[in-house]
Amino acid sequence: MALISPEYANRLLAELTEGCLVPAAPASLSRYAFQISNHVLIGDIAVRGHKYKNRWRLDERDIRKAGERLASLPVDPDDLVDARLPSAVHGRSWRSQIVRWFDDIAYKDQSTNGCSCEGQQPCSRVRPNRHGLGCGATFEQVKERYGQWPIACTSPLPLLTWSGSAWMVPRAYAALLDRADRIAAECVEQAARCGRCGTGGDVWKWRTSSNAGYTTLCPSCITAIARPYKDHLRGRLYASLPKNAQPEMFLCRLCTSPRQAMYWDHCHEHGFVRGPLCASCNTYEGGGHRFIDRPGAMEHLLRCKGCHRERTVPARHHPEILIRAGAIEPHGPCTRQPHGYGRVQEDGSVILHLTCWDHPLSRRWEVTVPAPRVQSLVRAFVEQALKAE
Repeated sequence: MALISPEYANRLLAELTEGCLVPAAPASLSRYAFQISNHVLIGDIAVRGHKYKNRWRLDERDIRKAGERLASLPVDPDDLVDARLPSAVHGRSWRSQIVRWFDDIAYKDQSTNGCSCEGQQPCSRVRPNRHGLGCGATFEQVKERYGQWPIACTSPLPLLTWSGSAWMVPRAYAALLDRADRIAAECVEQAARCGRCGTGGDVWKWRTSSNAGYTTLCPSCITAIARPYKDHLRGRLYASLPKNAQPEMFLCRLCTSPRQAMYWDHCHEHGFVRGPLCASCNTYEGGGHRFIDRPGAMEHLLRCKGCHRERTVPARHHPEILIRAGAIEPHGPCTRQPHGYGRVQEDGSVILHLTCWDHPLSRRWEVTVPAPRVQSLVRAFVEQALKAE
């Protein structure tokens, strides 16, 4: 089995389908593609992902098989059928995905340019205009925004045609995507089953990343192989941990449903161990955005002896604390606190990019919070969290 990188797999697919009516589209074949299933769909071929040396790889034979099948698909551009795009988004299918794109463009166009439709203002964007889209949207806008977005590693938008009353698509291509939907659903159903006992469950709660890829374990099975963490490493420096201090022996300390840990989460500023986390929680903490909204997040961050002593948390969490602390005044006459994200500067100040809840597209602005103000608000927030604990 020859394992190749996702980047090479995309290039190989492009070469195999060059000049075809249904060319392969560059797709994200990274670990996130395998989060809810062990496979990624390329046309109607399910290609399994393999984690090798902590990197995702694909079997070159599978990629060639999928590319050759796309290249040989008997597509007649004159044999069109009604794509039967629903009027509203329901479930996960290629049709609902296209409707999401259409509705997003119509919503943005209406918010920016207003609604010129007759009757109730603004319109609900359900009735198609002369372009087959809602309100004042055009297909050019859709292609500009979503033209490179793939479905089953193919580009659907170039194959769609508005007849004046319905969206049409080549019959063979519609059948291909219908098969892909069915196979994808079967793969997700299989991935939602516990790898030890076969019980079916919630793929989002039971599935987690491991050194060998994503695994699915039910609460009963996971608690049989991992145990709760009892803070026995609290106050220890991560650099001093012995090699046999395996996080996989413990449950993630933040997940509400039992999930096996994968990493020893630690404070990179002070070096102290905070506790075992699964791959998802560890990535979430590393990103910073909205992590402190999670139950137990502040308690977990303050397991670091240095942060606890200095009444602070890592700087990447400061922007979220400023927004949650109500440090920013509402925009104009609006009464709701704005939302957004921020960037920490080298001097400790924070630039917040804010959006008004009541005017999400037309009211956006920036605010710079000086470093002393940031430190004061973070310290007060931490003090409040410690009192609550």
